[in-house]
Amino acid sequence: MDNNRNKFPRQLTSNENMLLLSVLPENKIGYKSYRDKINTLLVTGSGRFGGGNFILGKEGTISDLSFPSSPVFALGTNEYKECKIDITIHEEIDNEIEYDISVRNQDSIPEILTEIRKWNYSGWNPGDKAPNDNSLVREIIILENKYLLAIAPQHKKIWLHEFETGVNHLIPVTNFYNELMRVSEIRDTSVALKPASFFDNHIKFIDKQLMLAFFSYSRYLRKFNIQNPVTINSVQPKRKIFFSIFRKD
Repeated sequence: MDNNRNKFPRQLTSNENMLLLSVLPENKIGYKSYRDKINTLLVTGSGRFGGGNFILGKEGTISDLSFPSSPVFALGTNEYKECKIDITIHEEIDNEIEYDISVRNQDSIPEILTEIRKWNYSGWNPGDKAPNDNSLVREIIILENKYLLAIAPQHKKIWLHEFETGVNHLIPVTNFYNELMRVSEIRDTSVALKPASFFDNHIKFIDKQLMLAFFSYSRYLRKFNIQNPVTINSVQPKRKIFFSIFRKD
């Protein structure tokens, strides 16, 4: 293991820099802004989880690791002849960016990397299949030409595509599912407490239900500029019909 990685502050290694930029497409302005930010920051310390988990920040910054990690901003996997590497970049908060570079079955990044292929969620655009496996992506327009909700059942992932920036904001499944259960008035614990079941059952929810769940989720997050949502009454199905689709035969 390269012990110099744990001496701070330090510059990103050339391979770290290459890997981080590989999940930040330069042709999308939302990701390009992160590329530019990363180029101005130093690695100021280890993150909460050790290994390849580090914090980028300004020189002299001391990170407060008592707070949870910020939401994931970019996520992908690069496959090389030498290894597979998973890359995660978190949202910037207080001029700091947490990142994680996880080399499967190895302790550190090999010096030489011979690329086979790579995939990530950042490069996805409306109309595309899911990255890596070309599986189905369900698309729900949230606001025309502004926001689109994408559901990839095989990946068990949900993200919001922002047309202006090109960014695909990954949505925590449990939080979204909780709002879906609330706005749909589903209280049956055999359904409401199983967020993982959403990807097997997403087709049982109409688009407007999913829209309303996202409006409810985003209202608490206050992250997206979404106004004039549809009303609950306009999307709520009859309870007896809705519960029948989950009934066990």
